[in-house]
Amino acid sequence: MHKFVVSKMKEAVVRLFSLFGVGLYRLSSGPGAHSFAIRSAIAHNTKERLDEFYADPEAVKAYLSSERLKFYERIVSLLPERGIDYNNKRVADVGCGTGHLLRCIQDRFSPLSLTGPEYSEAALVIARSVVPSATFHLFDIYDATTLKFDIVFCVEVLEHLLFPAAALRNLLDLVDEGGVASVTVPDGRIDTYEGHINFWSPESFWVFVTGVCSGFDVETGLIEGNTNFAIIGHNVGV
Repeated sequence: MHKFVVSKMKEAVVRLFSLFGVGLYRLSSGPGAHSFAIRSAIAHNTKERLDEFYADPEAVKAYLSSERLKFYERIVSLLPERGIDYNNKRVADVGCGTGHLLRCIQDRFSPLSLTGPEYSEAALVIARSVVPSATFHLFDIYDATTLKFDIVFCVEVLEHLLFPAAALRNLLDLVDEGGVASVTVPDGRIDTYEGHINFWSPESFWVFVTGVCSGFDVETGLIEGNTNFAIIGHNVGV
């Protein structure tokens, strides 16, 4: 059968299944694919699996694509577009991963400090080499802390968590008076990644964030057509 016809048949099948909320996925057969085949989203998001991922140089190299680095730049630009800059500010990226979002801020601004709380020890090894001037430490987003920052990021984290509302409340506790939080998650309408636990549409993300962040100003929206964002604080222009 002609390849074009086969391709169209596959598209039709995928669309048909999507009407019933079912996705069709192909597991990669490339190097290391067997290590990260996802059988359970909950098991996939354990500390052990995170450390396994970040300890794999090939997996990390593939993860840090040019598109992802541009995505970090876009996230960083959201606050200056709203009149909020990073100069002389205490900035944290909760769940900082490899530290590249913090490096983007360091390269473009003059923050007072950069901090990367992170759940994976293997990720911290990479982050410390990427931004040596920043402070990094092991951190569980469910744990209470007395740390305070002027700007707090949480990028592509909540979709991996069993209790995202509790995590978001703790995230707000990190924001000092007059500060702001910037949170992103994928658009659940088009997100098909099997390793995610939560899937928010733009509408349901607004309901989720405003429900948790009572007493705060909240702006939500879409960036790049596939990512929900929320900017949370006081007097954030909404």
